[in-house]
Formats: sequence, C-alpha cells, structure tokens
Amino acid sequence: MNESQARDAIRALLQDHSVQRHHFDEINRAVQPWSDTEAARRMDVAQGKNYHRHLQIAKMSQTPFLGLVLDTYGQSLKVENYFSEGSVQARSWHHWQTNRMDARQTGLHRAALQYGTAYASVLPSTLNGARIGVHSPRRLVARYGEEMTWPDSGAATQTEFPIIAMVIDNGHLCLYDEERVYFFGVENAPDEPAAWQQRYYLSPENLPFIEYREHNVGVTPIVRYQDRMMAAGEETNGIIEHLLALSARIDRTNYEQGVAQYWAAFKQRYVTGWAPKSEYEAMRQAISDTWTFANKDVKVGQFDETDLTQYIKARESSVRDFAAVAQVPAQSLGANAISNISADGLAALETSKDRKASEIQTSLGESHEQMLRLCAHIAGDEEEAGDFASEVKWAETSARSFAQTVDGLGKLATMLGVPPDELWSDIPGWTHERVKRAREAQAGRGSGLFDVNEPDGGQEPQTEP
Repeated sequence: MNESQARDAIRALLQDHSVQRHHFDEINRAVQPWSDTEAARRMDVAQGKNYHRHLQIAKMSQTPFLGLVLDTYGQSLKVENYFSEGSVQARSWHHWQTNRMDARQTGLHRAALQYGTAYASVLPSTLNGARIGVHSPRRLVARYGEEMTWPDSGAATQTEFPIIAMVIDNGHLCLYDEERVYFFGVENAPDEPAAWQQRYYLSPENLPFIEYREHNVGVTPIVRYQDRMMAAGEETNGIIEHLLALSARIDRTNYEQGVAQYWAAFKQRYVTGWAPKSEYEAMRQAISDTWTFANKDVKVGQFDETDLTQYIKARESSVRDFAAVAQVPAQSLGANAISNISADGLAALETSKDRKASEIQTSLGESHEQMLRLCAHIAGDEEEAGDFASEVKWAETSARSFAQTVDGLGKLATMLGVPPDELWSDIPGWTHERVKRAREAQAGRGSGLFDVNEPDGGQEPQTEP
C-alpha cells in the first residue's frame, strides 16, 4: 500500500474501532470497581435528600462475581509446553520462553474470556527471532476475509489471518498488512472513542504519516484468540456479557436491602397529638422507658421493622442462577448449599466448570499453535511452520487430590503397561524441565534430582588381596 491507501485503511478501521470500543467498554465497566458516577447511574441515585448516603450504599452494592468468574476460568488456562509431531518439544517453544509468555499469557487469555476476542502480533526480531505482542480488542481492530495460505506453500490451511489490522497505541497508530507496518501519529485523540467518526479526527492534519517498516512475513502477522470458534457469521462475546443481567439483578437486590437495612431495619415509635415544648422535653421522652401524656387524645404507636429475609432469599436465588449460567460451582460464589463435602464430591461439583474450561482450551490452543507456527515461519524454520500435528499442553488444574492422581498414574503403569516415564508429565506440578531431569537421572547421567553421593563415583571400593 502507498500512503494514501494506508490512510484510507486507517480511517475505515478507526470507524470500526469506535463502534466496537463502545461495546467492549460496557463490559469493562461492569467488571471494574464502580466510581461514584457509575454507581449512581446503575442504581438510579438522584440528587436530593440523603444523596450521599444512598451513593455510599450504591457503591457497596456491587458484588464482584464477574471478576470471580474471570479468575475461575483464567486460572484454569495455563500453557506449559508445546510439542511437535512425535511428542518432542517443539523448537518454537523457544520463542514462547524468550517472549516471557509464561506470564503474559494470563492477559491474553483474560482478554479473550472477557471480551470474546484477543489478539497476538508476531514480528521479526534480531537473531532470527520473533517478537510477540499481546493486545486487547479495545486497542486492536482487524478485518477478516478469505482464509489465507502460508507464503509460497500453494496449499490452503485451517489458519486464518486478517486482511488488515490496526493497533491504537499511546500517541500513534500502527497499521499491519502482509508486507509492512505503517506508523501514523495522533495530534489530538478524542476523549470518547465514538468521536473517531468525526471528520476532524480523521483528517491528515490530525493523523500525520510517520514511516513504514518492512516485515516481509507474507501474511498480516496477527493471530486472533476466541473463547469459542463459532460458525461463519455467528459472533462470540466471551463469558461475561451474558452474565451482565444476572449480575445487575444481584447488585440491585443488594442496594435495596442496604436501603431497607439503613432506614427501616428497626422498630420505630410514633406519637400523634403531642409535640414537645422544648428540646429537653423531647430528649427526656426519647430516653424514657414509659411514656405518659395528660391529654387523652394523644395516640402512641409503633412501626415494625422491615423483614430483610425476603431480600436475602432473593439474593441467594439470583446467586444460584448466576452459578448455573456461568457454569461455576455455587460454593465458589458463597452459596451455602453444601457443607462437609468429600474430595470426590467436590470434583463432581466442578464437572460443569471443567467441561467449559476444556472447550475454551481447545479454541485458545488452536490459536497458540497458529502463533507458534508463525514464529517458526518468521525464524525460517519451515518444517515446524508446516507442522499442523503440533499441539500445546495445558497445565492440569482439575479438582483432584495429589494422592488420587498418583494412584491413577500408578495403575496405568502397572495394569495397562504404560511406561512410567511417559506418565511423569502428568504428575501435578512437574514441568517439562523436571521430567527431563528425572529421565536423565534414570538413565544414569545424573541431573541432581535423584543423585546419591557414593564414594569413588559410585564404584565399589577396591581391597588388597
């Protein structure tokens, strides 16, 4: 593309961004702690008498269940290795390690869970390496078309790269295509993303062209991550959006309970037909155990306290609905439906969550494999770039006790004849490096894991005849 074509693409993508960002920001606001303005908006707190008290109750009404759901599934998603065909650790795993993706994968996974989409960019770096970037859909927008093929391969693949993509960074824009990265400055950024549709913000004066850099990857080096890969035309919106209404119902119940608890959770006495003559008289009557009045027309009564039980039951019902729809164990949300449960029972309660986590792992795993193949292609390793039998290995996070796991692995080895060293990678907490050290130790090369200090290097002492 020339500068004019790149500028047209920037304008089109910024307009897409302004529409998508509004949707993503609504999800983000629901997960973040409420500000005073957000709490007043959500709980319809209007200016007037006791405004600040109502606002305080409104801010305390937010229940961070949406963030808890993100944590629950995010903690189930951790890639710990990448194997090529033949169950050998792939050479491309080196790119994962050098880019610190063990830690950075958390943000990538959480963005895909929260918004339904996240992105990774891959560009050449020094010494035939690959530089991986992690992007939220609030900062990156892409347009997709037909499925692309690997450069010069002549064969279609199952991977999908965008036609063009743009990253909105602080003070500049980066436009990606199959050959280059184009950089545009931003003289004045709008306060609201929707304002990107205004002509001034799209003008050449506001978006000066800076430079372009060749990457020569052959495809737009952006990989899309989705919590579920749906059929063409079917959108996926993450694991949060469909819970917004249930979360709002719980927050509303909390607010109404808080209001009732503050103003009407206690008995209130009233007197009609009498008024104190002074502040002293009013205080004396207030602290008296018995009230007496000379006027027979004076009437004394009492308002009963508001029953908060109905609010509590309504909230518990909403929490159970929330847990069912989110497919998380009810006890994780504070529901008091179970107690004194065994390890097997706890594992059974998490079955639904494990199924959903497995579905998410399948989708995100395909994207990780696509990204690592792209890293191999950039590094010139075409053998691994075309290895579509490669797969990532996810860490085991199911609710199983260590004893149960080891017992099951032992039975696989003894009853089914599975080689024990092939099962070591399934031991909870054992990384690929630890398995490697164990195999070296077993083979007699000694890695320090099972070494035994023996005299004379392990040889039998010589005795004189």
